[in-house]
Amino acid sequence: MKQKKNELNQITITKVVSRNFIQDIVARIQNLVGLNLTCYEQMVQKGTSQIEEEINNKRVKLKWFRYEISQLSNGAMAIMFYGEVRK
Repeated sequence: MKQKKNELNQITITKVVSRNFIQDIVARIQNLVGLNLTCYEQMVQKGTSQIEEEINNKRVKLKWFRYEISQLSNGAMAIMFYGEVRK
């Protein structure tokens, strides 16, 4: 009996986004007074928009996908996108 190898057509995209010095100061003030950290929200939006644009440019159809966001250092984050491409 011959076993068929289960091949997954996977895609992974990673973007690293950082903020500038002025945004860092604003974020610290916002954090002190309990406000939303809008610069982090903007960083996430920027990274996910870049990934979506890349997916659309490649005309990739996905079965499923996930985002994973990790803080690299104070003021920088990695946004990892991974999923399975429809065959």
